Amino acid sequence: MTGTNTGRKVGEVAAATGLTVRALHHYDEIGLVRPSGRTAGGHRLYTEADLVRLYQVTAVRRLGLSLEQTATLLDGHAGVREVIDEQLAQVDRQIKAAVRLRRQLLTARERAADGDGFLEIIRLTQDAQELRDHLPAERVEELRRRMTDLGVVAEHAVAVEMPTLYAEAQDEMRGGTPVTDPAVRRIVDRLDELGALLRGQNTEAAGAARSMWLARGREHAHEWDSADWPDLVAYLDRARAARRPHDTGNRGPE
Repeated sequence: MTGTNTGRKVGEVAAATGLTVRALHHYDEIGLVRPSGRTAGGHRLYTEADLVRLYQVTAVRRLGLSLEQTATLLDGHAGVREVIDEQLAQVDRQIKAAVRLRRQLLTARERAADGDGFLEIIRLTQDAQELRDHLPAERVEELRRRMTDLGVVAEHAVAVEMPTLYAEAQDEMRGGTPVTDPAVRRIVDRLDELGALLRGQNTEAAGAARSMWLARGREHAHEWDSADWPDLVAYLDRARAARRPHDTGNRGPE
């Protein structure tokens, strides 16, 4: 069909499927759904069979499957039951992690009433102990004092906003969002802002936190929330590198 005008253009397909033009372009680039035709000018054209494939992708993705799992399933390289069982196992791990986090947050809230909320957040994240393996004790103490001075601002950043941003970044990565996308840029910029806020003048903390988190990802690779942690770190690094040189001076520990 190359060079013909038979089929639907990408804008029409986006409107019909609810997918973004960017997503359609990405699906084409990775081979998940490639349009069968092109116009004389080289623009994508989708046939009815292509649309069926897109609807199948959309349906499968609603089950929470990654793009790789979706391709494996639709291309017949794995059975439906096998892929769903794999996804169920991941959901079960997520539920267990959420229950554990809820229990820890309840403890943190109770201790906050006794003026010890920040210390519990540090215990929750395990950062204080692990940082000692990557940072001199006096620098850890400086960081602790800095975050204690910030009070609830630090608690919210560590326990709420940063985990949320990492979860959003993980979703973007798993969804195949390019690192140059504005959504990813927003996440990286905010993570760097929070990192700079939390460490203050403690410039060694950025490298120490990075080393600590990479080590944590390797040591706990069996856990659902860190299974692709090194990939996520690399993804965020690429997003930072994609920024203009004068935009990268505020790099945080993330």
